[in-house]
Amino acid sequence: MTAQVSFVHPPYPWFFEYWQQFVEQVTTERLPHALLLKGIEGIGAEALATAMAQYLLCRTPIDARSCGHCRGCELLVAGTHPDFIQLVPQEKSHVIKVAQVRELTAILANTAQQGGRKVVLVAPAEMMNVEAANAILKNLEEPANETVFILVAFQSARVLPTIRSRTSQIALPTPRWGDALAWLDGQQVTRSADLLSATGGAPVKALTWFNNKQLEVHDDIAQCLSRGLKGEISPVDVGKKLAAYDLLVVFGLLLLWLQRAIKVQCAQLNDDLPVVQNLAILPAVRLYSVLDTVQGRMAQLYAGSNPNKVLATEELMLIVQGFLAERARRQRQG
Repeated sequence: MTAQVSFVHPPYPWFFEYWQQFVEQVTTERLPHALLLKGIEGIGAEALATAMAQYLLCRTPIDARSCGHCRGCELLVAGTHPDFIQLVPQEKSHVIKVAQVRELTAILANTAQQGGRKVVLVAPAEMMNVEAANAILKNLEEPANETVFILVAFQSARVLPTIRSRTSQIALPTPRWGDALAWLDGQQVTRSADLLSATGGAPVKALTWFNNKQLEVHDDIAQCLSRGLKGEISPVDVGKKLAAYDLLVVFGLLLLWLQRAIKVQCAQLNDDLPVVQNLAILPAVRLYSVLDTVQGRMAQLYAGSNPNKVLATEELMLIVQGFLAERARRQRQG
């Protein structure tokens, strides 16, 4: 339940302000026993949570960073620290299961093996299934002595309200565009602006996409959906083409584009991506309806559902096209 970590504090420059607040809370003994870090996926929230765990488990921190030399730091680097427990989706699974929480409960019942704190990292928190989420509530309500929970959520609305109410929620802002571009340029990333736009302003995700050459996949899916929305190809043909990709990738991108289209509708923002422009034709209430549908399909996939790819993507196209047809009909009627 542990993993190797490195020593970088804070892990990214856009977290500097919160890092100062966190360190002050630790040094003045005002740190809440449970934190929920909320932010979009791809800004490095998991790395921030890991860095926080490092600092909390270091025996001799130096100013605002862990020392890197004490026994606690050595164990963290080796990935064998007994008091650092991670709850993450297990291999070949998209969810955190109740068995993992039960194992955690057994560990927390014992005193810290290194004589200091215990730190529990849960990421992403919304990936806990209902049984796991309910099981962890007892630990949050009555935490063992010197235990700190750090939860990370990319879709905090999917985290049970009972869990949210028992944590101190920290909203992590998306990095400013110029800062994110400067950081990507420092990583020798080409087409950094295109990557940052495609990932919704998430620079860490943009770097991953650059390394994995994923921008081509993004462009292909965007073009296919855009043509389908304009009626240039049928929903059946859209489904056939998108069936070549992982459904989680397709739905994840559509989720991002719907969020951007909502911003265009509600905040009167400009967006240069054609698929977003085509979606933004819909009124906001319809965009939210499709958004809910996509999130529901993704939740089913995370839970282990294995739908027919062609039918799944065709269904979404038919839903969106139905809304577009309804809008056009109302416009004709005046």
